[in-house]
Amino acid sequence: MNENKRAFVSALETALILYSREKIAKMEYAVTESGTELVKIQLAGGTTIMQDVTGDSCIAIMHDIWRALS
Repeated sequence: MNENKRAFVSALETALILYSREKIAKMEYAVTESGTELVKIQLAGGTTIMQDVTGDSCIAIMHDIWRALS
């Protein structure tokens, strides 16, 4: 199955902005020129978290983001 990771991260961003205890300002999925998949999480206080999600399924991306925020 081909997963749309960009759309998944966008939907997860909306849910986390609305319902998370963490004050998330923005979250986006990106692929670098070398093929590394990253989720960039910007917190309201100015902190930025770069989470490597290379090769992850959508559920694994959600798990990695949860770990990054805890």
